[in-house]
This record gives sequence, C-alpha cells and structure tokens, in this order.
Amino acid sequence: MRCLSTFLAPVLGALFSFSGLAHASSGWHGHLAVEGYGSLLSGAESSPLLGLNAGWAVRAGASSGRWGAFLHVEQNLWRGTEYGATTVPGALNVGLGAELRFADGRIRSSVTLGPSLLLFDTPLDEAGKVGVFAELRPLGLRWAVSRHLQLGLDPLSFAVAAPVLSGIPLVRVQYRTTLSLEVLLP
Repeated sequence: MRCLSTFLAPVLGALFSFSGLAHASSGWHGHLAVEGYGSLLSGAESSPLLGLNAGWAVRAGASSGRWGAFLHVEQNLWRGTEYGATTVPGALNVGLGAELRFADGRIRSSVTLGPSLLLFDTPLDEAGKVGVFAELRPLGLRWAVSRHLQLGLDPLSFAVAAPVLSGIPLVRVQYRTTLSLEVLLP
C-alpha cells in the first residue's frame, strides 16, 4: 500500500493538470470521474472464485465534439486464490484512452491501454513487476444529475490486467460493471 500512496499523488497531480490544459484550448472540455467497479465473472474456467474482483479508478480527460482522450488510474483488488483467502492489493493499472460519444454525450464507447503494476508478493513473483493493462467499454450510459455532474453506468466491459508476463504469466481477465460520478469542468 505504501507503493500505491507514493505513486498516486503525482498521478493525481498530472490528472488535474491534464484536464486544466485541455480546457484552456477552445472547443475542448475537461472532465474528472471517480469510478467503482466489480467483476463476478472471469476467464478462469471451473474457478468461479477467481472472478471476484473489485476496484476503484480515477479518470481525467478532455473531449471535443464526439471524441475524447483521458488518463485512467485504478487499483484492481483481487480475491486471493487460496481457500479462505481475503482480498489482496492486486494491481495498479494506468492507461491512456480514447472515447467516442453518441447521443449528445449520453452514450460512450472507450478503449484504454497502459502498464499494470503488481502490488503484492505472490509465491512466484515479487511486488513491483510491470506488465500490461487493457480495457474495452463497448457501451456506457451517462445521466446528467446537474449542469456539471453526471452519473455513469458501464453495464459490461472487458479488462485484462497482466502485471506479470515472464515465467508463469499472471493474467486476470475480467468482465466488469462500473458505476461512476463525473464532474464536467467549466
């Protein structure tokens, strides 16, 4: 967890800076979102407990017209694989993404790609290994709560968190449902 807190402060600073710079350009509008997600299904056959994942994320980005770009930072919490295991820190995933908006911004599709950092020691790998993270959100819905606040639901997305690619790879395939609260920057 100490690794996460040391890494998170500079990343959040970059997120705010990125949104502010994007807003300074005409036609671009910044946004900042806080998300929570859960995954009950995974790519592991006959091991339903491996699918129990949850996490939180922060997204900051900018959009112009139908297109947008963002920086995505998340902590992906995992359920341990041993019988009776509790939740483990999982991975810190950081990605750059692009989104396409429809229906006046109420429907979105997005893709994210970046590194995945292992946050805990496993029997085979030490914390700090870096692999790859990818996420595809084919359809997300947004509802305006107020002029500068939106509630979001991504009913089904596909994510791969693979913080270890060498030796015996550590890969988590997740089918997620995400709820978000997004602030539209003036």
